[in-house]
Amino acid sequence: MNENLLDVLLYLFENFSLADAEHMSSVRDDLGDAGFFPDEIDDAFAWIRATDPDGQAMAVAPSDDAIRVYADREMHVLDAECRGYLAQLEQAGVLSATAREIVIDRMMALAEDAFEGADIEQLKWVVMMVLSSSGQDQAYARMEAMIHAESPGASH
Repeated sequence: MNENLLDVLLYLFENFSLADAEHMSSVRDDLGDAGFFPDEIDDAFAWIRATDPDGQAMAVAPSDDAIRVYADREMHVLDAECRGYLAQLEQAGVLSATAREIVIDRMMALAEDAFEGADIEQLKWVVMMVLSSSGQDQAYARMEAMIHAESPGASH
């Protein structure tokens, strides 16, 4: 995983509203003061912009009752545990099929090569960031509750 980009994203997620972060002039200064480089900051904002479902170029909107078949590269990045967790989130109503596709796209964007695997904790953060940045407040709250139920000491 692109740890530098993930670090910037996590910093933004923990300290700002992702939906508003790019539009606040002080955020770039704050990120620079925190030690992040301008190209890392630009990459993070581009990553966040790509979470907007309106900006996704899907040929056809995914159906909520369709079965997701993963490409080889996706299976290398998202192991069986990650894929199962995504399915669980869909079944629980936390992720729509469209949100699932955005999460997969954003996970793939973090992978630096085709054989680099993600871990479940990274996936959970990406799900939270996608839900937060796209204004899916109810789904975000459900995801947060699920994470707290899984590990009572977890925080955000």
